[in-house]
Amino acid sequence: MQSPAAQRRPNVLWVMCDQLRWDALGCTGSGYVHTPNIDALARRGVVLRNAYCASPVCSPARASWLSGLYPHATGQLVNYGPKRADRPGCRMRKDVATIADVLTADGYRCANAGVWHLGDDEHPQHGFDAGWATYRYHRDPNDPLVRYFADCGVANPYRHGAAEVQRYGPNTLPFGTIDDPRQQRTTWTVDRAIELLDGLAGAPFFLLCGVKDPHPEMLVMPELLARYPEHEVPLPATRHDPLAGKPRYQHDAMFRIPPGTLDDRSYRRMLAHYYALVTHVDAEMGRLLGHLRRLGVADDTVVVFSSDHGELLGDHGFVEKCLMYEESVRVPCVLAWPDGLPAGGEVHCPVGGVDLMPTLLELAGAPIPEPLDGRSIAGPLRRGVEPEPAPVLAEIAAITSRDAAEHGNLAPELLAAHVMLRDGDWKYVRNRHDSDELYHLADDPREMRNLAAAAEHGPRVEAMRRAIAALLHVTGPGEYAWCS
Repeated sequence: MQSPAAQRRPNVLWVMCDQLRWDALGCTGSGYVHTPNIDALARRGVVLRNAYCASPVCSPARASWLSGLYPHATGQLVNYGPKRADRPGCRMRKDVATIADVLTADGYRCANAGVWHLGDDEHPQHGFDAGWATYRYHRDPNDPLVRYFADCGVANPYRHGAAEVQRYGPNTLPFGTIDDPRQQRTTWTVDRAIELLDGLAGAPFFLLCGVKDPHPEMLVMPELLARYPEHEVPLPATRHDPLAGKPRYQHDAMFRIPPGTLDDRSYRRMLAHYYALVTHVDAEMGRLLGHLRRLGVADDTVVVFSSDHGELLGDHGFVEKCLMYEESVRVPCVLAWPDGLPAGGEVHCPVGGVDLMPTLLELAGAPIPEPLDGRSIAGPLRRGVEPEPAPVLAEIAAITSRDAAEHGNLAPELLAAHVMLRDGDWKYVRNRHDSDELYHLADDPREMRNLAAAAEHGPRVEAMRRAIAALLHVTGPGEYAWCS
């Protein structure tokens, strides 16, 4: 039986980073990156060891996390931007119910700080009626964060052509150092989140805190960078992947680092900035958690720390995201609730990017809308047991295609060209315009050996294709009817 405290409706704080690798935290396996605050949160809660986004692209992933629907069901198939506002697939449909829509209707006060990136970013929407403190585009002089830089009298380091930013050629992550802590967008976001928390006290509340980092540009203060001496930074294990037996498009896909163009020293310098930025995110996470304690609501607040998608960071010869490799599609995910979840828990069963929304709704005692692509795992989390195994799906718009990315080609056959299924130890990637991929993650965790063409795996490929078709039809396959 639950304690009286656990029977109260908890507050919910969801911190969603952007482009954070699943293994870039101490609590998820890094013995190198310094993340004491998030690690402490993990010790007080549950770590989802195999959490997957529903799409390794920012806007589609965020829409799915918040709605429990796959991108083809939300309508968000590529990243939103003002110039794409009226184009199909570029924004979440207005009739999609987010977690905030449901919680607001059920008596919660819901607010959003940081990035939204799902359409009409400057306007409160989708149930976030109790507070809206977002920034949008670093090159818009009317953007709240850009105005903040101007009011503080500091340079906007995210502006186009900023002197603070360095990069090694067109297909590497931009990075640099900043001189003033007020130039850091995560600090601004957490400042706004704290202000919103002060106005939401008197629970129940739901606060979404959208942290843009460690998405490039990767800008850090020099003292944080000093924690990661370049000569000590570990190099990506698969940076020299020849892509033998992999789909042809990967050899010239977006974000491919041309072989031989980046030496080890340059790699390490770029990686040091990424890891230093993760440590900055951790420090700001500690500041936010400390404010919950000062408000006296830490014990009855479900805290979620996650990322919209991952970051390849040089693995397989790529940076950024978009591909279905583990570094891109697998994400860190920690849930803690002292009054309702056991401490020190781990879930090893794969969990999908559509599962967290219904899980949080059940923990909050709110109704779960139907139909959803996701499932709640709240019961197993409360009992400290593994959920029943279930396949996990991810999908992707073909911004890996240079034609789509560089020429704005948003034809349906490019908007929905790759689907991934993780089922047990097996991962299958169906590619609409190229050969498929099959990896056995227990034997080949770095995904170097594509087994899809091997005759002995033909029955498995067919079974996984059928499983993809079944998952896509829960809410209708939309642009993925080609998978039927």
